Amino acid sequence: MIIGIIFGVFDMLHVGHIVALQEAKSQCDYLIVGLKTDSNVQEADGQDTAQTMVERFIKLEGCQFVDEIIPFESDHDITDMLQSLPVHKFFIGEDYKMVDFSGRDYCISEGIEICYTKNKNRFSSQSLRKIVSEKEIEKAERSFGASLKCHSANIISTTPQ
Repeated sequence: MIIGIIFGVFDMLHVGHIVALQEAKSQCDYLIVGLKTDSNVQEADGQDTAQTMVERFIKLEGCQFVDEIIPFESDHDITDMLQSLPVHKFFIGEDYKMVDFSGRDYCISEGIEICYTKNKNRFSSQSLRKIVSEKEIEKAERSFGASLKCHSANIISTTPQ
């Protein structure tokens, strides 16, 4: 049995996540998802999640490509999980091909295959947040008129990218 593992925040589970999970599952018999806890998401990524860890866990639990979910706190936990689980394949987005990432050295030293999932679409949690925000502003402008237009333009221009 080939066991694979993929780590992430999986905020607002979207098409990009599903495609990556599907691709990973197609290359292994059993897929473990390492789900980053709420306490360290803002610390690492600089922003809060739109969904709590419980909400993200429940959504992943309903995904047909996921066999097991293990919450993790920090990048150090990634190596600990790799050391303690009988993993054969480590899945990570292709945008990490040219950068160092947690667990990389351990995978190389232990012969765990690193598999890069393709980013085949325009979706990311950040782009989805932006789209939702813009749609909400458009809806508010239609409801409340032009007085919001100046204020909303200022909000968008000061939103961290």
